Amino acid sequence: MAYIYMPLFFTIIGYGIVYVAALPFLDVISSYGSLIISSDAPNFDNDELKSIFEAPVNKEDRTTIPASEVTMPTSGTLYAHISCSKAGLDAPVYFGDTDTILKSGVGQYTGSSIPGFGLPILLAAHNTTYFLPLKNIVAGDIVTITTSYGVYKYKITSTKIASKDDKSAYDLAQKKEQLIMYTCYPFNMLGTLANRYFVYGDRISGPVIDFK
Repeated sequence: MAYIYMPLFFTIIGYGIVYVAALPFLDVISSYGSLIISSDAPNFDNDELKSIFEAPVNKEDRTTIPASEVTMPTSGTLYAHISCSKAGLDAPVYFGDTDTILKSGVGQYTGSSIPGFGLPILLAAHNTTYFLPLKNIVAGDIVTITTSYGVYKYKITSTKIASKDDKSAYDLAQKKEQLIMYTCYPFNMLGTLANRYFVYGDRISGPVIDFK
């Protein structure tokens, strides 16, 4: 029997070691993939939040940044901070939009990009807390997203009230780094609301991610 059980035992141990060693790489690959191919609303069971956010140390005004300096966020990760002093917006940004995240800050739909990739960024938060200040934002205001790898500024171009079922209110397929923020509307009202308030902005500064 030893000839049967011993090889089986060592095979199981071997697979376990390979899996543990490869887990960090699988996590990174998964996070990159979600930025590109995700099309459904995220649904994460793990409500434990973590952080990779640190204020950027390098204050140089760089136009590009190597991809190697960017740590891709995974689900439930605090990776940025969003602010607009004129409107009173000041909140942490998490990757994902579970109930736990939206109680803790601003949530990002994982089918959208992170700053610097030249693609749309879709953010959501509650209309009674973190995105209540959206009611004060007007065209021309500057919204800043600070990440560990750089500081990004977006100039607000427009706002819009749309039905919660109106998929034309945002375009995640566009080849443009547009900041899209939305919350339930009217502001300061609880319950199931039929409308959403959208705020749109275009990137005006911040380093572009270089994959070369």
